[in-house]
Amino acid sequence: MTPLALEEVTFWYPATETPALRDVALEVAAGEIVALVGKVGAGASTLLLVAADLAPRVTGGRLAGAVRRRARSGIVLPTPWTQLSGMAFTVWDEVAFGPANLGWPGHEIARHVDHALERLEIVSLAARDPVTLSGGELQRVIVAGLLAMDPDLMLLDEPTAELDPAGARSVWRLLRLLAGEGKAIVVATSELDAVPDVADQVVWLDDGAVRAIGTPQLLAEDAACDDGLGTTVARIWRAAGLAPPYPLTVADAVRRWP
Repeated sequence: MTPLALEEVTFWYPATETPALRDVALEVAAGEIVALVGKVGAGASTLLLVAADLAPRVTGGRLAGAVRRRARSGIVLPTPWTQLSGMAFTVWDEVAFGPANLGWPGHEIARHVDHALERLEIVSLAARDPVTLSGGELQRVIVAGLLAMDPDLMLLDEPTAELDPAGARSVWRLLRLLAGEGKAIVVATSELDAVPDVADQVVWLDDGAVRAIGTPQLLAEDAACDDGLGTTVARIWRAAGLAPPYPLTVADAVRRWP
């Protein structure tokens, strides 16, 4: 089963003539992590909104092509404070808001909320008011809220943007574990150095269209480096005039070093 398939999808926001997405074709398999990369405005956030059935249903606009969803999905938006329910006075209740709206029995809600708090390493925040949290803490709460609903398809837009390096590494490790449990994950990220250890597939978006799809090695190619989308190690190796293929990571560079 393919949890998500986009077939020649083009999308226009309201009152615009230029599409935000153009003829996008993409399949995401269960247990797979797909990383969306590109410059600001390339279309990654819009692709996630379309995949989540928020565009055009909520945003308005017009959609051409087909979007086939065969799994229950959930989305994390790039600004966590905009995703708070506004109806919870503790982190525990905030994380429980989604499962409660799915109509689950109380014991199932509690089990999923407690497990999500543990996996996001925020059990200590359970009694805190969400409005008192830092940006990084709040980002973890929003991801926990998604995880507590146990979706088969997870859509995440810059899920580590508010986190410190240690927190970001923890979230990336968790996503890899979740994929190992069979969840399909699509993540838009500008944290390119994390992609080689996390993603199975990389989709390079440019001006609303898919420019290339491949393995993370795509981020070590000349074209990606030219566009500012190479990993740090690949760009340094290239700038030093060393021979291609360029290494993706420090570990790759150590193995390649004469």
